[in-house]
Amino acid sequence: MTDFRLRRMIAGGTLLFLVVHLQACRNASPFETISVSLTGAEMYQYPTVGGDEDGARIATQAKHYGISEIRRDATTNWVATYVYQPVVGFVGADTVAIEIFTGSEGASPPTSVKRVQIHFLIHN
Repeated sequence: MTDFRLRRMIAGGTLLFLVVHLQACRNASPFETISVSLTGAEMYQYPTVGGDEDGARIATQAKHYGISEIRRDATTNWVATYVYQPVVGFVGADTVAIEIFTGSEGASPPTSVKRVQIHFLIHN
């Protein structure tokens, strides 16, 4: 193998490594934490994604909820929206974790998963 070919292969391999590494960093699965203070009568909504191939799910359900669900209908303008309202009479802390999926073109699984943990402080 000539010196020129060897250098070209090394440069190509290095370029491929950098492209793969940068793609992996761009599609990293971030984690977000949100703190929310509510009265027992208030409802909280967290809009996630609206694309046809994007989605969201509850990964860890809240424990003290009257409503804790992902809604995606005309009332949310077809944006997948997490909706939470504590059970009547509850005062204290509650937590939910949701996962948001993006990057699919329909034929493949999503390329990005964002995990959002929401901490609720319910007061009178």
